[in-house]
Amino acid sequence: MLDVAFGEANQTREATELLSKLREVNPTGTLYIGYPLLSAADGRLQIDALLTCEEFGVVAFDLSGQGEQPQQGWIDSLSRLHNDMFVGLETKLKEHRELRKGRNLAFEIRTVTLAPRLPDCALPEDVIVVTPGSLLGILSKGAPLERSLLQYVNAAIQTTSTMKPRKKRANVTGKQSKGAIVKEIEKQIANLDRWQKKAAIEYPEGPQRIRGLAGSGKTIVLAQKAALLHAKHPDWQIVVTFNTRSLYQQFRALIQRFHFEIARDDPDWTKLRVMHAWGSASTAGVYSEIARANGKAARDFGYAKEKFGSGLAFSGVCKELLSEVSIEQAVQIYDLIIIDEAQDLPQEFFQIAYGAVKQPKRIVWAYDELQNLGDYTMPPAETIFGRDPSGRPRVSLRNLQDHPQQDIILRVCYRNTPWSLTAAHALGFGIYRPEGLVQMFDDVGLWTEIGYEAVDGALQLGRQVKLSRSKDASPEFFSSLLNPTDALRLSLFDNAERENEWVAQEICRNLEHDELEADDILVIIADLLAVRSRGAALMRTLQKHGMGAHIAGITSSRDLIFQDDSVAITSIHRAKGNEAPMVYVVGAEACFGGWDLSRKRNIIFTAITRSRAWVRISGVGSNMEKLVAEVGAVETSGFQLQFTYPTEDEINKLKRIHRDRSDNEVASIKKDVESFERLIHMIDAGEIALESLPEKIQAILRSGLRN
Repeated sequence: MLDVAFGEANQTREATELLSKLREVNPTGTLYIGYPLLSAADGRLQIDALLTCEEFGVVAFDLSGQGEQPQQGWIDSLSRLHNDMFVGLETKLKEHRELRKGRNLAFEIRTVTLAPRLPDCALPEDVIVVTPGSLLGILSKGAPLERSLLQYVNAAIQTTSTMKPRKKRANVTGKQSKGAIVKEIEKQIANLDRWQKKAAIEYPEGPQRIRGLAGSGKTIVLAQKAALLHAKHPDWQIVVTFNTRSLYQQFRALIQRFHFEIARDDPDWTKLRVMHAWGSASTAGVYSEIARANGKAARDFGYAKEKFGSGLAFSGVCKELLSEVSIEQAVQIYDLIIIDEAQDLPQEFFQIAYGAVKQPKRIVWAYDELQNLGDYTMPPAETIFGRDPSGRPRVSLRNLQDHPQQDIILRVCYRNTPWSLTAAHALGFGIYRPEGLVQMFDDVGLWTEIGYEAVDGALQLGRQVKLSRSKDASPEFFSSLLNPTDALRLSLFDNAERENEWVAQEICRNLEHDELEADDILVIIADLLAVRSRGAALMRTLQKHGMGAHIAGITSSRDLIFQDDSVAITSIHRAKGNEAPMVYVVGAEACFGGWDLSRKRNIIFTAITRSRAWVRISGVGSNMEKLVAEVGAVETSGFQLQFTYPTEDEINKLKRIHRDRSDNEVASIKKDVESFERLIHMIDAGEIALESLPEKIQAILRSGLRN
């Protein structure tokens, strides 16, 4: 099957004819159009199209149409182009030992010019010019490419070979230890799947949305896209932004590695900048830079919290800026904005970003809706960016055939085991919660898009359904290297001290016997209000056992999660965007019930999905016991999700009941509850007669007493 990745500037007659002819035979491989970009002695070399397939091998195409009207010096110019394409590709591919046979490549590279008609003149032996009619005949004369080589060729072409693990793991000696398993997982070939390939390489002239589960590669493809477009357009002002500060170093490192692979040079960090969405007094952010560019004050968190409340702080300052500067009149300071973690940013931020980006409004945003930890959900693009003064949506997404895709879904989860991911979804949605669902997708089709299939019932509103992870939604190495019993474990304790002691003993075992390293482990405190106190207690317990530990952003840098020889303890907000082979979720009982239940369930979902192999969830009390029962139901079901899909009205009711509430709302509700409890106590004590209350309240109370 031929997969096609459309880069920039690919809608030419020659590109269309090339694709049409190749589809007639449908070879097994990939056709890259407008890609790759190679480093050359005198700058960058853009390959018009590149075919990598089993049947025809590796073929680089010139689609400039130079053969149509040969002029003086045309043959020399064409010969130089073919030589440059050959040398550029050979140099890139020879860097990879797997692709060499001795000192040469283990396969042939051919360069071909596709022209409307053959030139009426002799050509050098190494310059091949074909017409659409003769293309397939010429291609069939080449040597096939072994399948085992094809995956390495694509890894090199896609620059994902640069993602090979930097850790040598020299301490690993056992064949069955956890360290050995992680080492094997990290060795897996780094080919992008067909959806990641489109997300990283394809660039429509305008907005693009990328959706996917945690671990589907969103951050990696965004970093690759930023590096590629910076290399192609070094004069562009590009900004990469996000909500989690700890992503800063990760993005910088990824972009640097990808850019060096493409251009053999470091990025120009004055043109390609990595910035937090908000910023601070000492560090530039997208919001603060846009505000200052428009001559307005950039508000800090202290101001925003006091005026709008902590939960609505960022949306408040963005909305305030929109009231001062219209989107249509805003100063345009960026050529491209790339937004990660979009689910955690308010739609007002997208609107000020839209105003700050030059035409054709190059905005790329990526998200996983279930990782939403704030007050925001991800509505359609038409809603996020709003409407212009004439009432038309500023952004509408369309996927046109044989064009770069504007809306891409990453279907495969490479980070999480299928068992942990299913359990995470069960807890996140409340599938096996005795009191019923907490939340649910409005669009039933999203379940299939994120890698589930209906094995019983019907995936329809109001119908019973049983869902299971599709086989092609997880890589094969999980089932061959891991098992569900060890991948996901829950533990219940009498008190937090015993829980801390157990976590410390388990981590000690991980380091001393399992051959894991300190930065292979991430401890997430589930209760947002207890990160300092609980983290400090756990850190002392770890230190008592002779292990180094730090609380990210509190006892260490706010921009880094992991440190050598020190176990990272953190909140879910700082953990987002990061991952580790072994994840401990401590104090998980905080996520079972109470106010803001959707947010709490999203916290435990996000915490579980930080893991690349193993998850250990622990907690105390009856709420933890109930969480254990929920996961037990997942295991009993064979890691399937069985439930009745709510109707549209029921979904809207869930949103109202379990939605996030502001601090003032919660305080007001708590005050009302306390007043109600006092009233009941006074009735029970005989201080107030039930009959003295208003009839409506009497009826409600009598009904409750009967039940």
